[in-house]
Amino acid sequence: MKIHRIKDIFPNITLARFNVAVWQKSGEDSLFFIGREVARPGKSGEPDTGILKLFEVAKNGEILHEKVIWKPLHEGINLEDPRALELPNENLIIGLTAVFRDKKGKPIPFPAIVKIDSHSSWKKELPPFLVVDSFGPGKNLTPIDKNTYLFRPESKEYYHKLLVFSLHSQIAEKIGDIPFPKDIPWASWRIGTTMPPIWITPTEGLFIIHGIALQTINGKEKYIYSLGRAKLIRKNNSFEVIVMKEPILTPDDFLKKDGSPLVEELHPESRRVVYSCGGVIKKGKPDILSLYVNVGDRTTFEVTFSLSELKKDLFL
Repeated sequence: MKIHRIKDIFPNITLARFNVAVWQKSGEDSLFFIGREVARPGKSGEPDTGILKLFEVAKNGEILHEKVIWKPLHEGINLEDPRALELPNENLIIGLTAVFRDKKGKPIPFPAIVKIDSHSSWKKELPPFLVVDSFGPGKNLTPIDKNTYLFRPESKEYYHKLLVFSLHSQIAEKIGDIPFPKDIPWASWRIGTTMPPIWITPTEGLFIIHGIALQTINGKEKYIYSLGRAKLIRKNNSFEVIVMKEPILTPDDFLKKDGSPLVEELHPESRRVVYSCGGVIKKGKPDILSLYVNVGDRTTFEVTFSLSELKKDLFL
C-alpha cells in the first residue's frame, strides 16, 4: 500500500501525545483533535495515566487552540482512546475507554460514550460520560451511527470478535457479534477497531482496523501492532467483515535509514506500536484519507492514503 505522506503533527514536544480522534468543521479548513497526553509511562501492567486535550490545528499545522478538557480527579480513573463520529446535525459522538480499579487495585477497562451538541461551537470541558457496563469490561468503543456502537470485550472469546449494540434512552441492547478471521498474520493474537467506518454505500463501509501479533525479539516476546483494512457489511441489524491479508502500516514503516526507530517507544520492553483512533477526508480532497497514527505510544503522525487504493479489491 502506497503511503503518500508522513507528517509529525506535534513536533518538538517531550510529552507523549497519541491516540487522537479527529473531525473538521463545516466550512473551515482547520481540524479538531482530542487526544491523550501522558508525561511518563505507566508501570508494567498499568495504564499510562494522563489527560485528554482538545487541539484546533490550522491547515498550515499551527496549533490555534489547545485546552485540557479532562483530567483524572480521583486516583485510578482514566479515560483513553477517543473515537469521534460526526453526525449530520454537526453534533459529535465520542467513544472512549474508561479505566477503573477493582477492589484489588487491578485496572479494568469499560466502554464509555460522550455526546457533544454542536461541535461547531464546542471548546469546553468534556461533558459527563456514560459507562456501558451491560456486557462487561472492554475497549475500542467505536460509534457507527447515533444509536449503534462496536467494541471489543476483554474476554479471550473476543480476541477476534467485536460486539455490536444499540443504545436508546441509555439502555444498551446487544445486536450481535462480528467474527474476524484468525489466520491474518499481523492480527494473529488480537484485533480491534480504529476510526469509525467510512461508508462507501449505505450498507458497505471501509473499516480501518488494528491487529496485534506476538513476536520474539532478542529472546523476549513482544506485542507488534499494525494497521489494516477491511470491508464492513451491514444487513439490517447484522454485520460481517472481509479483511485484507496484507497490512497497510507496520512499525517498520517508521524507521530511520539506519534501521533504528523513528520514534522511541514509550514501552520498548514489551511492544512496538502503530495504532490509530481517527482519520478524516479533508474538504477538497475527496480521494485522500488522512489517518492520524500513534507511533510508539509517543507521538502522532498524519499518514495519507489514496481512498481508491484503500478500496481496491474490497469494493466493486
